[in-house]
Order: sequence, then C-alpha cells, then structure tokens
Amino acid sequence: MYEKVSIILPCRNEQEAIGFCLEEIEKTLKQYNLDSEIIVSDSSTDNSAEIASSKGVKVVKHNQEGYGLAIKEGIKNASGEIIIYADVDGTYDFKEIPKFIDALENYDIVIGSRLRGNIENGAMPLSHKIFGIPFINFLLLVLFSIKTSDSQSGYRALRKETFNKLNLKTNGMESATEILIKAKRAKLRIKDISINYFKRRGGISKLKPYRDGLVHLKYIFMQTPMATYFAVGGILFIIGLLGHLSGQEVGYFLNSATVKILFPFVGVQIFFLGLFAKTHLYIQFEEKDEFIKRFYSVFKLKTAIGLGSLLIIVPLLFKITGGIGMFFDPLFVSIIIGFQIVFNAIILSALSIK
Repeated sequence: MYEKVSIILPCRNEQEAIGFCLEEIEKTLKQYNLDSEIIVSDSSTDNSAEIASSKGVKVVKHNQEGYGLAIKEGIKNASGEIIIYADVDGTYDFKEIPKFIDALENYDIVIGSRLRGNIENGAMPLSHKIFGIPFINFLLLVLFSIKTSDSQSGYRALRKETFNKLNLKTNGMESATEILIKAKRAKLRIKDISINYFKRRGGISKLKPYRDGLVHLKYIFMQTPMATYFAVGGILFIIGLLGHLSGQEVGYFLNSATVKILFPFVGVQIFFLGLFAKTHLYIQFEEKDEFIKRFYSVFKLKTAIGLGSLLIIVPLLFKITGGIGMFFDPLFVSIIIGFQIVFNAIILSALSIK
C-alpha cells in the first residue's frame, strides 16, 4: 500500500494546459487507487486558478512569482508523505507517476530525466539538449560529484520529510540546482528515471534561457567549495611565479607576458571571487559558513590596505632609485596585485557579515 501522495503543480498562467493536466493526473491516481491530493500552487493572472478550482483540486493562491517559491508554498500546504511536483504546461507524462513512487522505495530523490527518455520533436530547443543542460550537469559532477543526466528537470519526487530537511532558500529556477547540491551534502540517494517529454499545450513558456542559465551558474559558483577557489587560484599564481623565477631555458610559455603578468592577477582574483561568493551566500541565503565566519573575525581593512600599499610603494621606490632593471616584470605584477588587494578589501569590508 502506497503512502499518501501529494501532487504539487507550480502554476503561472497555464489556462490552456491545466485542465488537460489535471484530468491526466486524476486518471492515473484513480487507476492505481492512490491515496492522494492535488495542489495547484498558483500565481496566475489568467483563469488557471478558476479552472483548477472547477476540477475540485486544492488551489494555494500566493500571487508571488518564482518557481522555487511556488514549489515551497505547495509543499507547505501538502498533507502527503510523498511529494511529486511537475510543471503544469502539458510537457510531462503524468501516467508515469507510479514510476516515481516505486523508485522512492530505494532512493531519497527521484528525477525524471528527459535526456534519457523520449523527447517529442520540438519539445526542447536543441541548445538546451546538447549544451545548456549537459553543461550544468558537467559542473555539478566536477564541482560536487553529483551524477545526473537532467539536473534541470521539473518532474521530481521526494518525501516531505526529506524536503523539509533540505531547508531550501532560493525562490527562482535555481531551486532545481539547490536541491541537488544540498541533497549531495546531506548524503541523500538521488536516482534518475527516464520519462517522456512533450511540447507545451499552448501558452507562453516562463523559461528565459540565458537569464535562467546565469542564475544557475551564479548559484553553483556561490556553493562551490572555498578549497576549489584556493586550488585554482593558487595553481595559476604559482605558474605565474615560476615564469618570473625561471630562466629563458624553460621555453616561451613560462616566459610569456600572459603567464608572468596575467596568471598571477587572475589567480589572486579567483581567490577574492571565492570570498565574494561565500559572503553573498552567507548574507543573501543565511547559509552559515565556518570559513567565512573565521575570515571576517580576523579580516581588518586597514591591514589589507597596508599590505596592498606596501606592494605598490616598494616597486615605485625601486623605480625612483633606478633599481628596477631586470626586476621590472615582478615589480609590475606587485603593483597590480597591490591595487587588487586594496580594492577587493574595500568591497569585502562593505559586504562584511559582521
């Protein structure tokens, strides 16, 4: 006997498709005799809510935009132990609901993978299929060891208890990525199952590919471990340093201006980008980070400005005294990094979590 199932349908202006979707869901629920409820989490300005109400389903009217927010509002009002949520635009096959429930027997989160299943011609832009989704999948694999074939799928299942443990903070499309990252850190079991994917049944897609893609990337880089920023920035900085310490015999690459000047600059900036990302995550999403707390407990603006000023002034003194000579490149890099430290420190001070 299945546990009670809550079907959550985030909805914004889907009057052309919602009636069809509700009928398909109800047929499946009746066919498998599932103890269930259907909740439409609505922020529509069209007749979507009225159509849903006429079908006898529960409508949660919050009137706030945001895909992640709609899911949270729906689940907040759910009474089922099992949560299944999906878009209500006609793109997903609700006859596959039992597959999700069965998979939850052995896994904590089940994702309907469009890329492993059958995609109707014209249902998904080619750019999403061969670049957008695979690229985000790749970043999640490399940075967080998350293995999934469709990280952006909107057809998922999990238990309400699991959802509440994740303590999700985002309200937009990036919530799809947030769930995966937090699930991985909580050592939850994630399973992909193949699904069908169809063209929209009318209406206008709420997806904005470039904007939504950037939002996902921003969140991924905010969640990227600080150790990764240290490692990448440190490697670039050391390679640049080797260019200054090595002689002509090492070859063109290490002796090039790109390596000697650009690599140290980029390496230092990557480190600061990590600090900015973690600070923003701490402030905007209230995600506690022990490294950032310790950093700001010892960070002093005047010390950072003093260090940066020293890296600027010393090369200038060499220049004035005529002692710059063969040390031009490293001293020039010293000036650049000095300005980097000063400017970045001022911004960090303004963003301080204290």
